[in-house]
Amino acid sequence: MKSKAAVLASGWLLLFSGCRDVLFNNPLDPNASTEVLQIEKIMTTTLANDGDITFDGEKFWKVNVVGGLIAFDVETGTTIRTIGGVSGTGVAVTQDRIFVCSGDNLIYSLDPLSGDIIDRIATVDIYPGFMASMDDHLLIYDLRSFAFYDYEPNSGEVQFLFQVTGVDLAGLEFYEGGILFVDRNSNSIFHYTLEGELISAYRSPASDTGGISVDASNNIYLLTLNGQLYKVSVP
Repeated sequence: MKSKAAVLASGWLLLFSGCRDVLFNNPLDPNASTEVLQIEKIMTTTLANDGDITFDGEKFWKVNVVGGLIAFDVETGTTIRTIGGVSGTGVAVTQDRIFVCSGDNLIYSLDPLSGDIIDRIATVDIYPGFMASMDDHLLIYDLRSFAFYDYEPNSGEVQFLFQVTGVDLAGLEFYEGGILFVDRNSNSIFHYTLEGELISAYRSPASDTGGISVDASNNIYLLTLNGQLYKVSVP
């Protein structure tokens, strides 16, 4: 796949053009998330350290800042397989590929069966730290602009969504048509529309959450930095 520098650069300009530029100045009031997500199940895994998780329809994948990709069972948390050769903080599965980012301006595309790297996609002025699958697109959180983007990996087309400030984002998911993310600063889970309007704010029942995902039934899962996997539900 060729570099999408020209298309990405034009998308980047949207950030400064005023198009859907919703800037939040410290919107995450710690008193806003008073309801706690309800614990359905807790599983112990060996998947410690930083790195988000994602669901591919059958199993979860976790990316590590070191140690590559790990697939694990949704019911038990047991490790199924490991793919080396690439590490990062963000991971998503779409178009039968695994996408990994690590906070620089590059996204890795991998074959989930062989584990081979298919492509290295240059994202120019966007530095993805976290990703989630959004149908056949990618939802991207950019570490430099603190903004969310809608990104199409084949064409390289990118659309600015909105910015947030005052967060220590630790996990990202596309959920019920909006954006679900973990904020370590307030130990909260926030649900926004794609236009940047707050839908809900919840207190996380797990401390030091390092990843978030949803399964095919829209159950929410939280993975902590010490490897505890929480299956939770909205109160």
